Amino acid sequence: MTSRNSSKALQTVPFFANLSQIDAENLAERLVIRHFSPGQIIFHHGDPGGLLYIIIRGKVKIAHSTPEGQEALLAILGEDDFFGELALLDDSPRSATAEAIQSTETLTLHRDDFINFISNNPKFSLHVLKTLSRHIRRLNSQLSDVFFLDLPARLARTLLILAEQHGRVTTEGIVIDLALTQTDLAEMTGATRVSINKAIGRFRREQWVNTKGRKFIILNEAALQHLIQISGGALS
Repeated sequence: MTSRNSSKALQTVPFFANLSQIDAENLAERLVIRHFSPGQIIFHHGDPGGLLYIIIRGKVKIAHSTPEGQEALLAILGEDDFFGELALLDDSPRSATAEAIQSTETLTLHRDDFINFISNNPKFSLHVLKTLSRHIRRLNSQLSDVFFLDLPARLARTLLILAEQHGRVTTEGIVIDLALTQTDLAEMTGATRVSINKAIGRFRREQWVNTKGRKFIILNEAALQHLIQISGGALS
């Protein structure tokens, strides 16, 4: 990938969307391409930080595991998404584990290169703070869901978010272009697999969603939104 193509990829990432073309090209010269196979761990929770990853192709799941072996699936990321951004600022160990779930290609930026760049571009610091504040708001929203939404509403919100991020509109409905298991959804909603199974059964009977293999199809987006609203929150 040429420096010009890398700069275009960099500017698709919210973290760097406001960069000028010249600044993007200068920063792109420091990007390194990395490839990961399906199931390959990109980094573990507790590993040293230091790199930002920008996904060019493929999908990555971000999860947090407890010492007892319980896992919370925090996000599934795709093309143009980025992760590892906190390490650019505080140089702390990784707060979660990142795993490629498809053949994945990323661009990586080292913390030292980022710090040097931001030191010479003080106006960019404000943009960084705004981007991170949106990240914190999203985490706050996820946390409030656990306390204020019942399980069906949490599942509805999760499916709608996945549809927004990874959805593909078809004649059947919005196909979530991910192979999802009930365990994945349980980890994303703070529930058990058995309770997720029951909720999915209800969604199917109501014809709100359908499944084909491990892919979910949103049939009635408005009904899922209504379920969230009556439980205590609106999709943001």
